[in-house]
Amino acid sequence: MPSKKKKPSKNTAGDNSIIINGDMNNSTIIIGDNSSLNKSAPSQKKPERPSERVLQPVVPSESAGSKLIPFLCYAKENSTGVREFRERLRDEAWIDPWFDEEDILPGQMWEGSVTDAVHNSHAVIIFLSSIAIRTEGFFHKELKLALDAAAEKPDGTIFVIPIRLDECEVPERLQPYQYVDYFGDAEHKDRVYSNLIKALKVRAENLGIKM
Repeated sequence: MPSKKKKPSKNTAGDNSIIINGDMNNSTIIIGDNSSLNKSAPSQKKPERPSERVLQPVVPSESAGSKLIPFLCYAKENSTGVREFRERLRDEAWIDPWFDEEDILPGQMWEGSVTDAVHNSHAVIIFLSSIAIRTEGFFHKELKLALDAAAEKPDGTIFVIPIRLDECEVPERLQPYQYVDYFGDAEHKDRVYSNLIKALKVRAENLGIKM
């Protein structure tokens, strides 16, 4: 008799199963889901980088205390006249002039104290005289420090103020700045001093110093 044809078994394990129909014991072997064989291993997700912030540079603002601090730059030969000028400035309640004879303490490094004082001052008053211009000394280094500090200020800032104590020649590097003559009769000196105070008031207002 012709043998009956066997009906193929239905795939009950899903389309992705492998089915083997064998003649032995009319059994059907289902070998699990092979869907994973056709899929590549999941790609690892790259860790997200934290959002990058662009840090803006911090520009230090020029700060001022309760008083305006002008640095007094002079040659030692003119110390007597500059000392008197300092006392006149101190009569202004809002001005505290820096004067090396009084503001450098015993035991402090003299040159370093002067350098720090120039850079921390709000203005530099430069006392010019014939002997100061022609004599070698630390006066010329202070003058250079003052001009270097002035170069860091915004345009138009009143910082370097030259004052002539006699009929001396103004150094070329100071000629761009308006200077005044503090010599002659008392009336003339008073007018010059008043103009100097006006300039220092402009500087104080820019720094927010109350007068």
